[in-house]
Amino acid sequence: MKVHEAFIVPILSQSIEGWSNHKEEIISLMDLDDTGRNYHTDFYKFHQKDIQPKYSEKIFDLLNSTFNELDKFFTFPYNFKNMWAQKYMRGGSHELHNHGALGYSAVLYVQLDQTHLPTKFYSPYIDFWNGNLIEYIPDVKEGDIIFFPSALAHSSPVVKSDIERIIISFNINKESTYD
Repeated sequence: MKVHEAFIVPILSQSIEGWSNHKEEIISLMDLDDTGRNYHTDFYKFHQKDIQPKYSEKIFDLLNSTFNELDKFFTFPYNFKNMWAQKYMRGGSHELHNHGALGYSAVLYVQLDQTHLPTKFYSPYIDFWNGNLIEYIPDVKEGDIIFFPSALAHSSPVVKSDIERIIISFNINKESTYD
């Protein structure tokens, strides 16, 4: 009997070489606002604006070889938008959400302690035998970046330690051919 994998949700990951040499500098460039909900972010400073955070140039430099690999996966021109950072303290989390219907999104794990769980993803399909939601937590570590379809539902699990969980995220869109 032949098995057909009709639908696959590709999630890509890569480790940033020498991450520990850059971590503190990147964190020092962050200017995050308190949301009052156990996490800080600069999302609202840059969302749908034509400016990037201070750390973006450093991130793009570090990801240069990663983007060369990504070019093998995306066979069309693409651009980046909406880079932001989030820092979660004890009790902090981010509820189930997605980043829109089109494109890819990325999460760079700036600080991910052994006590933290990375992003949790939810399958667009239920388990066909019991009707339950299928969850997936990638095997990533601090200094890794993951890329996933923007429409894929995901959440950030609750931080259960006094060590902050810090991520940087951004979205990737296909360049428009309509000008």
